Amino acid sequence: MAQLPRYGRPDGDADRRAYAAIVAQAFAGEAELFEGWVRSFGDDVRVLRAEELQAGLVIYRMGQFFGGVSVPTWGIAGVAVKPELRSRGYARELMLENLRENFESGPAISTLYPAAPKLYRNLGWEYAGARCMFAANLSELPVAETELVVREAGPADQETIEELYRLRHGYENGCLDRSELIWERVRRAPRETPLFGYIAERDGGPEGYVLYTQKRQSATSFRYDLLVRDLVCLTPDAAAALLAFFARHRSVANRVQFYAAPDDPLALAVARTTELSQEQRMQWMLRIVRVKDALESRGYSRHVSARAVVHVVDAALAENAGDWTLDLADGQMRVSRGGTGGAQLDVRGLAALYSGSFGPAQLRAAGWLSGASDQDAALAAMFAGTAPWMPDFF
Repeated sequence: MAQLPRYGRPDGDADRRAYAAIVAQAFAGEAELFEGWVRSFGDDVRVLRAEELQAGLVIYRMGQFFGGVSVPTWGIAGVAVKPELRSRGYARELMLENLRENFESGPAISTLYPAAPKLYRNLGWEYAGARCMFAANLSELPVAETELVVREAGPADQETIEELYRLRHGYENGCLDRSELIWERVRRAPRETPLFGYIAERDGGPEGYVLYTQKRQSATSFRYDLLVRDLVCLTPDAAAALLAFFARHRSVANRVQFYAAPDDPLALAVARTTELSQEQRMQWMLRIVRVKDALESRGYSRHVSARAVVHVVDAALAENAGDWTLDLADGQMRVSRGGTGGAQLDVRGLAALYSGSFGPAQLRAAGWLSGASDQDAALAAMFAGTAPWMPDFF
């Protein structure tokens, strides 16, 4: 039998079960549930092996919106090493192998939520956006009259829901262009409660939707909280209609929790009448895998024409390192090798600049941009946009 490669796809179901057991133990889950999760990725599972399986990860193939364009990305998740083998460099080896594979045959960027930030930062990933969860008391939400009707959603509404999501989030930096695996996560109901869905519409035309579950406060209490899985409002009327829908649960429920951008219009609407608390803030990381492809595949304003030169520093992928000239005109970025007089930009800083998380002034304060500053204004104009965030976890 041919010797299996050190890094690669699982060799059949036995390898998949072995990896599922590793990731279940790493994240305190049930091995049986993780086996189904691993199987759902098909060929998009990667493992590290010697005599036995040592570590593994999964790849979500999806897109991420930047500048109004969906940029293909590998979402990396389930990075796990056998407990007795940790702190020996296996996670670093696994991620380096995956990064090299990504560079050679994958998309131009990579995205993940870090359980071990130091590992990923040392390999060129950097914090590039947030996932924020807010909460408000139902008794204090506004109940305004609108022309919209809120009706229950059914299976036939999935296409409508997906279109509303793209209309709302397609121009917000960092939001996912959801793959079917991500949509399955959104629609999956926990064991203890169903998933409820409602659409806000005007004369049959949809303007928003909500998908949520309910969580009892205790086994002896009738009262519960609304846990919003997904919430989209295209118009102020849609926000008003869905906030009023939440408020009408106040006789039996206490609070609503939902995900939104830090300065989302819906969050601001809630804050006008009640205290809005931020219950959770998780940060995701971005890796620029191929500089030229990543910069040219992103969206940009058609009203900005600018040129800048940067000297990229990338210790993990030497092909990215060196001088690059960036020319932006008519919404199209052209990136070429060479140029002189550019500032030095660490690849981690490039990730933060790319997402819109940091501008040049912040990059300099972080130590990721140094040298000549005469092109800082051009870089700031090129990458101006909404604060990066996403409502999803993967």
